[in-house]
Amino acid sequence: PQLRAVGTIGGNVCNGVTSADSAPTLMALDVRMHLRGPAGWRIVPISQWYQGVGKVDLGPAELLCRIVIPKENYDGWSGHYIKYAQRNAMDIATLGVSCLVRLSADKRICEDVRLAFGVAAPTPIRARTAEEGVRGLPVSEAAARLGSLALEDVSPRTSWRASREFRLQLIRELSGRALLEAARKGGAQL
Repeated sequence: PQLRAVGTIGGNVCNGVTSADSAPTLMALDVRMHLRGPAGWRIVPISQWYQGVGKVDLGPAELLCRIVIPKENYDGWSGHYIKYAQRNAMDIATLGVSCLVRLSADKRICEDVRLAFGVAAPTPIRARTAEEGVRGLPVSEAAARLGSLALEDVSPRTSWRASREFRLQLIRELSGRALLEAARKGGAQL
């Protein structure tokens, strides 16, 4: 508990692990990482932040000073994060999925969708094929298709926590659930 009380979102993403709970949502929000080091300030889009297992674009003597979410990446969007883990507390994610949706004015159509995962590849990733495949669809139809489309974007591995096949099943199931909950939060009547 003491460590959790002093942990930061920056520390959560600077260690570069794919299971970081904040990583999928930050990926879906397409945040900008503001770094300061000996050469001054630089900005790294989160899409370029993760460079491999446990590796991030953080140079020697650089500090992550800000995580900036551009207004257009959250204004008018609603979202939901699902963490699947063995235990309810203090456990590393077996899979994490974050879904953001921007609904039409009548709250029935997914004008835009962002879907991101942790532990579905060596680094946190966006599922861009899935996002494009459901854009413009009614919410229920989009939720039914999202998980199957996401399988084209992911590459989970087998570990002692779960098999590749189990993670693929989680991706298939949890993607649609996350979209439905995000849409409910955005005012959709489902």
